[in-house]
Amino acid sequence: MDAKADDRYDMPMGLSFQLGANPRALDVYARLNEEEKRQVVEAARNVTTKSEMRQIVAGLEQNFC
Repeated sequence: MDAKADDRYDMPMGLSFQLGANPRALDVYARLNEEEKRQVVEAARNVTTKSEMRQIVAGLEQNFC
């Protein structure tokens, strides 16, 4: 398995937790294409607070539902 394939499984724990707590956002995330998922994960890697992570997940729900 190459490094690119491994990257998609390298989701920040905070993002995983927040998606698990928000079924609608999780459904939206599951329907994103690989590039969109990569962008969400990259944004999540740059947050410094739980509030910022919640905003990313809430944005998924609001912008794509």
